[in-house]
Amino acid sequence: MNASTSNTPALYPRRSLLRGVAGLAGLVLTPLLSTLSACGGRGNGMGTMSPTPLINPNLASARPLPIVPLATGTVDGTGTRRHSLSAQAGTSQLVSGVNTSTWGYNGALLGPALLLRQGEATALTVQNTLAETTTAHWHGLLVPADMDGGPHQEILAGSSWTAAFTVSNAPSTCWYHPHTHGATGRQVIQGLGGLLIIEDSASAQALLPHVWGVDDVALVFQDRRFNADGSIDYALTQADKGRGYQGDHLLVNGCHNPVWQAPQQWVRLRLLNACNARFLSLRLSNSAPLHQIANEGGLLASPVTRSSLMLAPGERAEVLVDLSGLSLGQSLSLNARSSGMMDSGSVEVSALFLSVNQAAQAGAITALPTTLPATPTLSAPAGAIRRAFSLDGGMGGGMGSGMSFTINGAPFNIARTDFSLTANATEVWTFTNTTGMGHPIHVHGVRMSLLSRNGAPVAAQEQGQRDTFVVDGNGSVEVVVQAPAAASAMPFMLHCHILEHEDAGMMLQFVAV
Repeated sequence: MNASTSNTPALYPRRSLLRGVAGLAGLVLTPLLSTLSACGGRGNGMGTMSPTPLINPNLASARPLPIVPLATGTVDGTGTRRHSLSAQAGTSQLVSGVNTSTWGYNGALLGPALLLRQGEATALTVQNTLAETTTAHWHGLLVPADMDGGPHQEILAGSSWTAAFTVSNAPSTCWYHPHTHGATGRQVIQGLGGLLIIEDSASAQALLPHVWGVDDVALVFQDRRFNADGSIDYALTQADKGRGYQGDHLLVNGCHNPVWQAPQQWVRLRLLNACNARFLSLRLSNSAPLHQIANEGGLLASPVTRSSLMLAPGERAEVLVDLSGLSLGQSLSLNARSSGMMDSGSVEVSALFLSVNQAAQAGAITALPTTLPATPTLSAPAGAIRRAFSLDGGMGGGMGSGMSFTINGAPFNIARTDFSLTANATEVWTFTNTTGMGHPIHVHGVRMSLLSRNGAPVAAQEQGQRDTFVVDGNGSVEVVVQAPAAASAMPFMLHCHILEHEDAGMMLQFVAV
């Protein structure tokens, strides 16, 4: 089926979409055109800084959860694992019964999860079939600057680019998305994004659920709003320019109101907040705990039991959930609400329904592991160089008449190198947020561990290594940073991962020397 005309995201095998429909007998797939019409035409766009409320779906309009396919690539005669991606346009049903023009990798929407192995030579080739320039950034991967896929590694329309490197990350969940100068937010909203799954020869498989799509399931969260014709509404309002873009439909794996046919056992959920700007707080409807086993940098030393979990844009977490005590046929939901200083009183919605109607798999784990092979936390050496970064915001400049967000008082300039650091050196960086809203900070190409948050020790789930972390409104975070291993004249990026802030100038660049 041609991805450009398909009503089903081409990257998801049709059997995955249909799997378990028999268990949803009687559900009605209700088009939401009236809802979309109400969302379109947002007047002069002045708006307010209050959050866009999410629409709370119900089981009557549910559809099967699209399972993200895991691409293993091919290993050539040199031992290099090769993956190929094609950035392309297509048509998807993000909302049941409504066709929407979207972009994706190897299909109409999003992209496959690419399997990478620690220590293995890897080549990732991206073909750009879109009518405009894009890039492909490997968010969280520790790669040379010219392989990072930032705004300097442009892929012109009709051309291709290959990133070649040896994987040095610990087993973890990373992701890829455009990082096109001034257009990142729009290209991500259009549908470009996918997961990177890093494994090693051990990868704790005996301790953790690891059957992809069965008890090891990826959940990619994004929000969208739509025009009356079903197209994605990315006409930025004044509020969007200030707080970042927010939509009223919360999608999971590109689907509004999905149902996952879950097995009656412990399951592993890989969670990615791929929203442009919305902070999400997640919890189970039956108040069962979420046992966090990993953050962006890899496994924690032991599971952290949490009643709810907050993810900022760009952040990832892996959790274990015990479904073994539920009866076959029993259902619950993974609920979400906006989380942040401007989101108090936000409505909680059902992001994903879990229908426990599959028997436990042979070899499924039967208990929560007590210890895990953790990614080590970095420490700061005595006399380490210290740097300070001020996260600033104000009216004027930036995106037209919108907000201007800066770092150390200056907007991003792609022709300017902001600082340099010695290759492989370890430094201590302090981020101070002078604005009233939280900013998720992402640093390319370095290893990082949090030393303190607002002057206090960081929580257990924030330990280990990170690539994206929140600096609270009017707060501060102290971070130990290990510079890239090799010197390079090509710069790396440091920026806010609220994509409208990044596009408006809240980014700088540095080199290793």
